[in-house]
Order: sequence, then structure tokens, then C-alpha cells
Amino acid sequence: MKASLKKNILVGIASTAGVLLLAALGWYVYFILQFSVYQDDQYKFSIKYPKTWKVIIHPKPTVAVIFLRPKDTALDTLQENFNVTIQPVPYSISTIEAFSATIKKQVIAVFDKSINIVEDKSIHWGWREGHKMAIEAPKPDHLKMVNAWVLRSNQAYILTFLGDLNKYKQDSFVVNEMIRSLKLQ
Repeated sequence: MKASLKKNILVGIASTAGVLLLAALGWYVYFILQFSVYQDDQYKFSIKYPKTWKVIIHPKPTVAVIFLRPKDTALDTLQENFNVTIQPVPYSISTIEAFSATIKKQVIAVFDKSINIVEDKSIHWGWREGHKMAIEAPKPDHLKMVNAWVLRSNQAYILTFLGDLNKYKQDSFVVNEMIRSLKLQ
């Protein structure tokens, strides 16, 4: 009797684990299917973006693309956006370490004490090393900015998300997926 009870418990645990795994896989597939791929032949990169977001291609020099998240309501004062800019990198800061230190110094100089750097770390795209920095500016506008960049020869590919700090929880999965999806050709 004890053996059959143990067997029933193990079967129950295995069944529950299987159902949870199947549910997680279903959610992941659903999440991935919500994205399209933007391909930029001029700047030689591709990136995933949510199908419901508006795409503005090459709105001005060095801005490859802007993705605009739909507003939640007509009363939204800030439209969350994610953009990819391509900038030349001077030889004096042509390493990821020097470039990242320069960006951080510029951000601090511009925003001074009105921001909090909440994330500042190295990241990788395949074999390329990059950097990610997240900034919160709680006053007066409750802004969240996430920047990630990678260097290729003498160019920096800079990904920037700007949005409402209070809504970032719902955007964080999408932002991180967009950053992870960048592919340089």
C-alpha cells in the first residue's frame, strides 16, 4: 500500500510539472509570435519589435529607426519609444570600456543629481561585447531610460528605450527582448 501511495504521489508531481512546463512553453511561443523583425539594409542590422508598435524608418540622420508603443489612453503624456541610433566613434574612445565611460560621464553631466543609475553592466550579443545602462528620473516626470550599445569598427549602435517609470514593469520584458534580438550583419 505504501508503494502505491508513493507511486501516485510521484505520478501527480510529474503530471503537474509536465502541465507547468507545457504552459510555460505555450506562453513563450505566444510571446515570441507577438514580434516582427525590422531589417535595416543601410546600417546592416536587424532587431525584433512588437507587431503593435508603430515603426518610423530613418526619421533623421543617424537615427535608423524609432518604434512607438501605442498609448494606453488618450491622456498619456508620454509615448513610450525605443530607437536605434548609429553614431561614429572617435578613435580615442574606440573600445567598449572607453566609450561606455564617456557615455556615463555625459549622462551624469547632463542630468546631474536628478537621475539614478539603477543598472550599469556589460552585456553580450553573440561574441560582441556591449554595455547596458538603465536610468530612472523620478522627478519631475517619472522617466525610465534604458540604453544598450555595441561597437562595430568605428560605429556605435545605440539602443534607447524611454518611457514612464510607473509603467516600466509591463514594458521590461519587451525592452529586454528587443535588446537581446539585435543582430549586426
